[in-house]
Parts: sequence; structure tokens; C-alpha cells
Amino acid sequence: MTNLILGRVRILGSWSLLVGTILLVQTTIPAQAPSNAQQTRTRWEKLVYEDAPAVIRETTLALEKNPQNAVALRMRSSAFYRNNEPEKGKADATAVLALLKNPASAEEFEAKCYAERRAEQYDDAISDCTKAIELDPRYAWAYYNRGNANEGKKRREQAIADYTKAIELNSNFVDPYSRRGSVYSENKEYDKALTDYTKVIGLDPTRASGFNSRGYVYNQKKEFDLAIADFSKAVNLEAKSVWSFENRGSAYAGKKEYGLAIEDYSRAIELEPKRAAAYYRRGLAYSFKEEHNLAIADFTKVIELSPKTASAYIERGNSYFSKNDNGLAKADLANAIELDPKSFRPYYDRGNIFFKENQFDLAIADYTKAIELDPKFAYAYNNRANSYRQKKDFDRVIADATKAIELDPKLVVAYTIRSLAYEAKGEKALAEDDRRKAKELEGQPK
Repeated sequence: MTNLILGRVRILGSWSLLVGTILLVQTTIPAQAPSNAQQTRTRWEKLVYEDAPAVIRETTLALEKNPQNAVALRMRSSAFYRNNEPEKGKADATAVLALLKNPASAEEFEAKCYAERRAEQYDDAISDCTKAIELDPRYAWAYYNRGNANEGKKRREQAIADYTKAIELNSNFVDPYSRRGSVYSENKEYDKALTDYTKVIGLDPTRASGFNSRGYVYNQKKEFDLAIADFSKAVNLEAKSVWSFENRGSAYAGKKEYGLAIEDYSRAIELEPKRAAAYYRRGLAYSFKEEHNLAIADFTKVIELSPKTASAYIERGNSYFSKNDNGLAKADLANAIELDPKSFRPYYDRGNIFFKENQFDLAIADYTKAIELDPKFAYAYNNRANSYRQKKDFDRVIADATKAIELDPKLVVAYTIRSLAYEAKGEKALAEDDRRKAKELEGQPK
């Protein structure tokens, strides 16, 4: 009896292995079909890039049938943002958070993560997107939104990793290329950024922001003609894009084509009359053209729109200085110091005014403060050296000019100032060496 029982056990064991094998084969053959809700969501994810208004219409109909449909709300929010209706997008994201107190599916966790990311609740967003990924490891949108939340927390490497994973899962997913390009740009990895933005343009050539972003990177690389070409394409795609005009203006300014820059800044101001940045940049262009009254008017407008912008006071002060209105210039620079006491610029610029007024001790005090705030600013050492030269303090002249040359070996004027100090001290050979070096450097590109 014992043998029979053992035999039956063995037989049953064999059958159990065979049945297990059969079941294993059967579970791998018919893949589980996506639910209708998943298919609809996937279609909306694709359509939001092609026809955002269509997604708004379809999700609105879905919400009329079921106001508790958090996934439809989440997708409509995305569509509103892409359709340049950010307030409606924000409202829908807020409604998603109100609905999803207890998410259950990967789609619901991702929707909650998306809404939290929009609300800048980055820690919660990272947690919920991670839960979505645990439930569905191939959920590209969950990686994308977690990357965006990581970016919000300045965790750039983690953001890049998430965007890269989203791209691996869906190579035609535009947004992770765009955001990864932005992080690369912030990291000054410009060639990687250009690759990503070029991919964005290839996937969505009607998207002005792709050309704008790539143009920005070209601008950073000082490849101004390529930047202008991209910004012009963005303008053609979106004629009311303030950003496109303003950026193209900056590229023209980089080429010192200030007239064209002013035209673009003026167009940006027409489109958005309260855009302080456009007035500021146009003011700089007028300054370079030495049209100081127009520059002052623009910097004054910046101050009206944004009273705590220290740089506007600095630039207006310099424009007043160019007109010999030293009192107004010093008043503006004093305001800049009050607004931003850690900036070296207003001290340096005010030092230049004191120097011109032959108030050398005051000039030296301001240049010294500028050096404290930025010890690597060669011009401050150079100008302080020149101030000491007026006081015949030649040892200090030589020390400061030497430091300026150390920081900027091509600073011709520093060699000239030091040569004069050496000459005054009777060190003729050293003076001649500096004069020779200054002459050698003159005309060379810096």
C-alpha cells in the first residue's frame, strides 16, 4: 500500500509538471488586450501633439458622460496647455487632485503625478509616478512626468535618466526629447541639446518652440546665423510669438546688427506691451548705438514695470553717464546697490564716474568693493591700478596691473599702465618689455 501511494504521488507530480508547462505556454500566447479605456488614453496621448482641440472636444464629451473620469481630465489639461490655454489646463489639473484621493491603476497614479507636477508638488509627483511605473514598467508618460518633477527639484541627472527611459520606451515621444534638451542646455552640454532639439523638430516640424529652443542653443554657441534661421522659422510658424521675436533680436544683437535687433524687440513689445525683458534688451541695443535718450526711456519703462530690477538702474545709470549726467548716474547706481548689494557692477561703474571726476580715493574704494564681490574681474584691478597711478602709488599700480594681466593676459591697457609705473620707478627694461607686449597684442582678437 505504501508503494502504491508513493507511485501515485510520483504520477501526480509528473502530471502537475506537465500541466504547469501547458499553462505556461498558454499564458504567453494570447497577450492581454488593452482595455477600451487604455486604448482611448493611448490615442489621446498621440493626438494631443497632432490636434489638441480634438482632444479637448473628446475629453469634454467623456467628462459629460462621467464627471469622475480623472484620466480624461488629466488629458484635457495637457491639451489645454498645448493649446495655449494654461489657466484651463491648471484648473483641470487641480480637479484631478480633488478626484484622485485613492488612485488604484497605473493610469490614475500617473494622472495624479501629472497634476502634482503642475502644482509644483514635486516630491508627491515623484512618489506617485514611481507607483505608476511599479504597476506598469513600460509607462513612458510616467517616466516623463517623474523626470519633469526631478527637474523641478534641480535633480538634473535623475531627470535625464527618466527622460532617456521614456525615449527608450517610445522613440517618437516628443516631450522627453524637448525637456532633456533643456537640461542639457542648462548643463552647457550644447551639442547634446542640439541633437535633442533637432529630433523634436523632426518629429513635430510645426512646433515653433522646437525651433526657438534650438535657436537659443545656437545663440549660446555664438552661431548667430543658425540661431536667426531657427528663430525666423519660429516666427513664420507662430506670428504672435513674443519669445521668437525677442530671441531673434538677441541673435541680431550678437552680430552687432542693432537696428534689426531693435526692430524685433519693438515687435515683441507691440505683442506684449508690458514685457519688461523686451524693453531692457531694446534699451541695451540703443545704448550700443549710442542713442542714449532712447535707451534711458526703455530702462525707465523697465523700472516702471519691474521696480526691483537692479540691472535696469545700472544700465540707465551708464546711459546718464554717457550723457555726462553724473548726478543722475550715481543716483541710479546707488539704487542698484541697495537692490542688489552683492553685485559688483554698480560699484565698478560708479568707480568709473568717480575716476572721471578726479575723485580717486572714492574710485579706489568702489573698485576695491567690486573686487571683493568678484575677485576675478580683471577690469576692476586695471582701473584701480590706473587710479593709484594718478596718486603716484606705483607699487600698487604694478601689483594691480599684474593681477589684471594674470586674469586676462590679452588686456592691452594693463600692460600700458604697468609700463608707465615701471618707467616712473626707473625700471626701464621692464617698462620696455610691457610696451612691446602691448604693441604685440594691439589688433589681435581677444
